[in-house]
Amino acid sequence: MILEAGRWLGKGTLLAAGRSLGQAVECEVGIEREDDAVTLSGTWLEEHQAPVGFSVRAARNEEGTWTLVALAGALRLQGTAKLDSPPNLALLWNDAGNLHVTAALFAISGGYGCRGFLRDGERVRTWEIAFRLKQEVVRGPNVISLQQRRPR
Repeated sequence: MILEAGRWLGKGTLLAAGRSLGQAVECEVGIEREDDAVTLSGTWLEEHQAPVGFSVRAARNEEGTWTLVALAGALRLQGTAKLDSPPNLALLWNDAGNLHVTAALFAISGGYGCRGFLRDGERVRTWEIAFRLKQEVVRGPNVISLQQRRPR
């Protein structure tokens, strides 16, 4: 599984079918790992929209795949994923069967890339996001920087 524990920041685009310009999206995700489970929780922010909190729980199942349960705003989705080798793949759906989400997670330089599709009735949207590990700044009287600064 390529999901590494920590706080991740993502930036990318969301594109609706028939459109040529994507809409900017940002995402902050916390990943917590256990022996046979992973929890992702965070916030999804589309340009000109209110932030949406989400949570995804992935647990290893007896078939050798992973069972998913996702909550995003008022949505509840369930699904399955292949997380044991890259790229990690997921398929989610709602109980009514009229909403489907796919996602692929793969390693990129310095983080992860995520691409996917959402089909809601006849509407199809796609996204791609690059995630980077959020670096916590450590400050204190005994901390010095070894990085040379450039003159301004």
